[in-house]
Amino acid sequence: MLQSPQHEQTERLVSPYPVNLVMAILAASVCYLSVLSILNARGITASPALVGLVEALIFAACLSILVRRLPLSAVAFGLCVCAWIVFTWLIRQSPDFKSLRDLIIPVLFLSLGQYVADERVADRCLKLIVGILVVVGLFEVFFVDAYATLFNTFSFYVNLGTIRESSAMFEGQMLTLNGFRPDGIGRTILPALLGSHRASSVLMEPVSLGNFAVILLAWALSKPWQELYKSPFFVLAAAVLITLCDSRFGLMMSALLVVFRFVPAPILGRMAPVFPFVILAAVIAVALFMPGTGDNVIGRITRSGTELLHFDWSLLMGLGVPLPNYGDMGYAHVLSRFGAPLLIALIGTLFLIPMADMRGVRFRSLIVLYIFASLAISGTSIFALKTAGVMWFLFGVLSAPSRRRTESPPDTHPNYSTFTRPVTPSAGSFVPYKETKA
Repeated sequence: MLQSPQHEQTERLVSPYPVNLVMAILAASVCYLSVLSILNARGITASPALVGLVEALIFAACLSILVRRLPLSAVAFGLCVCAWIVFTWLIRQSPDFKSLRDLIIPVLFLSLGQYVADERVADRCLKLIVGILVVVGLFEVFFVDAYATLFNTFSFYVNLGTIRESSAMFEGQMLTLNGFRPDGIGRTILPALLGSHRASSVLMEPVSLGNFAVILLAWALSKPWQELYKSPFFVLAAAVLITLCDSRFGLMMSALLVVFRFVPAPILGRMAPVFPFVILAAVIAVALFMPGTGDNVIGRITRSGTELLHFDWSLLMGLGVPLPNYGDMGYAHVLSRFGAPLLIALIGTLFLIPMADMRGVRFRSLIVLYIFASLAISGTSIFALKTAGVMWFLFGVLSAPSRRRTESPPDTHPNYSTFTRPVTPSAGSFVPYKETKA
């Protein structure tokens, strides 16, 4: 029986938020540096101030959606974190605005994900971003000279002050230093086909492309097996991105995530809170008992662990002066900037956020594993807006109590373990993107 237009209109619910703006914000958070790089290559010189201005505009776009809807708990937590950061500034007598910016990203994008609360919108956003990354990545691989002329990433990062012009491996270099595998090391994946070049796509650095692939794989593996078998798109996309950028970290993390995917979600959820401390202990143990040298995994872990062993109480509390530049030593960086008390509080808060179901518990566990494994061999890459924004948005979507799912197979039904709790949407709460047809 056909329904009247009036009846259909009453059953059709329109999304209460601007979907296109949400997609634009996420795409901008991934692509903004590439746009600035193109402008830099055309004479509009990039600078840290310009990058900061563009990031502020992206944050403002998030706030334009969240205004009057930002959870009170997020506001209270953000104010407490800001109070601690300002306290460390006063003790050091030296402000560090980047640390504050690094903590703004999860608050804003996690809240945005919780407000959207729709897996289908998250999938659409990811597919759009993946499409951009793959197309530009393939363009870079097969037309390296054209890509280098268009973006000139080396000049871009020189103007930002992150690398020196004298560090170029050859005269006229246009791609970043890590865009090539040095002689003697060579490419790991398909060296005969792709040579020594490592693609960066619109993320500007191969490391960032590999990190994004790991986040993408975590999102895919958090899905129930039935859904994953039906739609392996994100798994295949992650494999393509890791191949293009030749990410060894991506390869290792992919294997690790797949292994942990076979652990039942309730057990994995109980294991996850110890991941940060186990990885930290492993970093120190490698430095003490299995030290290595060179620009490889063991060498980087050794340098990170050795530096931690030389920490005094002021650095451990985040009050050291002056703030050293720890480069690829991630744990040393976060401890010296945030301090152990705030870092422990942030980890605890991460696990106090209730997840709506077992998929959320699984995604959180895999993401925590990625974050702290990355800190063992890398510096600030986990704070890069181009990957962190999307990651925290996905986390927010899966922690929203009234989210819309793509499907509801048995694996996704809530199993209220230690790290989940039953959440009932309040009366009159709106479930986005629900439509009925005649």
